[in-house]
Amino acid sequence: MPARLFPRMSPRTTRVILHPATRLAAAGLALGGLAAVAIAPTVSAEPPVEAEAPAAAAVQTPAAVQAPAAVPATSVAAADRAAAAARADRAVSARRALAARQARFTHFTLNSKDTKDMRGIEPSLYRGTFFNAKAEEKRLCIVKRESEGEYDVVNPGGNYFGAYQVSRALARGATFMMLPEHKKLMGTAKAKEVLSKLRSKPMNTWPRYWQDAAYHTVINWEGTLSGASHWAGGRWHC
Repeated sequence: MPARLFPRMSPRTTRVILHPATRLAAAGLALGGLAAVAIAPTVSAEPPVEAEAPAAAAVQTPAAVQAPAAVPATSVAAADRAAAAARADRAVSARRALAARQARFTHFTLNSKDTKDMRGIEPSLYRGTFFNAKAEEKRLCIVKRESEGEYDVVNPGGNYFGAYQVSRALARGATFMMLPEHKKLMGTAKAKEVLSKLRSKPMNTWPRYWQDAAYHTVINWEGTLSGASHWAGGRWHC
């Protein structure tokens, strides 16, 4: 009868009962496994040798980190020339714009319709450095009291002139006082020319702008209303 290859189960327990022939076969397999272990080659404990790193000469520098190529000197010089030309153009444009403003201002003070109007009590044409509201309020009173708004008037004695009834000496001094401010507004040469001409004439011949400018410059020369004593008298107090 051939040996049974399958286990049989006892009716009273769950333990596996092997047939004698099966036990002998299992024992033989175990002995064979031990023998295989005994003759297997010994595994070295040393770590595997890594591959050698490539030589330094063979390493390529990525294109992204390579140094930029040098800019030719001719290109730098051309860029410098272009920048200098641009600065020169801006400077020329600025000078032309300033000259245009100064020319317009000069025309306004000498030849505009407003400055040639020699009649009427009107707001001051001068609104420069020495202008302020308090002196302007006083000015309107002085113009009414001294001349009734007639900028070309001369007093009966012939020694006070214009809307503010100013003496020749005070008018002359006013031209020097107005010069520094008007050098900036008109240009140095033009301001000297204009004020020199005004200096040689009585104030009643000056355009309205220059009479208004003389008043504000004189009365506020050292602070608001510091020169008010020049208009202290008159038919009523201002």
